[in-house]
Amino acid sequence: MRATRGRWIWASVVALALFIYDGPIRGLVPAAGLPALPGGLNGLTSLLVVFSLCHAVHVLGARHAGFFFVASAVVSWVFEQVGVMTGLVYGPYHYTTVLGPMLGDVPLLIPGAWFMMIYPSYVIAGLLVDGRPFGTRGGFQHVVWLAVVGAAVMTAWDVVVDPILSGPAFRAWVWERGGPYLGVPVQNYVGWLVTTFTVFALYRGYERVRPAPGGAPRGLFVRSLPLVAYGSMMVANMVAGGPAELAVIAPFVMGVPLLAAAGRLRAGQSRT
Repeated sequence: MRATRGRWIWASVVALALFIYDGPIRGLVPAAGLPALPGGLNGLTSLLVVFSLCHAVHVLGARHAGFFFVASAVVSWVFEQVGVMTGLVYGPYHYTTVLGPMLGDVPLLIPGAWFMMIYPSYVIAGLLVDGRPFGTRGGFQHVVWLAVVGAAVMTAWDVVVDPILSGPAFRAWVWERGGPYLGVPVQNYVGWLVTTFTVFALYRGYERVRPAPGGAPRGLFVRSLPLVAYGSMMVANMVAGGPAELAVIAPFVMGVPLLAAAGRLRAGQSRT
């Protein structure tokens, strides 16, 4: 069992290393002319999906990771599909063909893309609230608070990435009426908070009733990887060619919770 779980963590390390190379590193040194990995935006997204899923299996076990992934995928797809059809969740928008094949009106990649950042946000929220990267304890109110903090950490990422992917460089989706924040409607962020809160509440409630099995090595290296993924996405977004304002916005909305979580981890206050 330990050997099997070891393969999961190394798969997550390889996926994250490839993402860091093709995202932050290539973006930071464009003059170096480093070759790009195949797949473009969809390939980069898939690498972080693989990272989050493999890391979750290693740490939480296959059953809990599977529940977390399915809950995230189903809830996000339902909210997205309703959002595209009605405009009631995030505001009026529609997807283009940039992200590939569709399931209904939503690209197949999108449910996985939600999980790729929901999982690191779960780890960061656990550190911020409890000093613990994994696991859920406490009563109903505490579970709700963990879900609220997780939703805020996750939505902070969209504050950075949405103006990029909906902007002229990518146009992965189109805001039909624009919006006051770099072309994005404020309603979008309310919808993100509600969507991610729902996912976190479902998983945290499940994890509270059925704690994830132990047995996986959880040293500092393993615990820090989701934070590295979150920070790498922040840097990758900052150098992706979006609005210049994001170079100032990203370190505050994503960097502050990341640094706070890293401080909790470094101080040895996480209890696994």
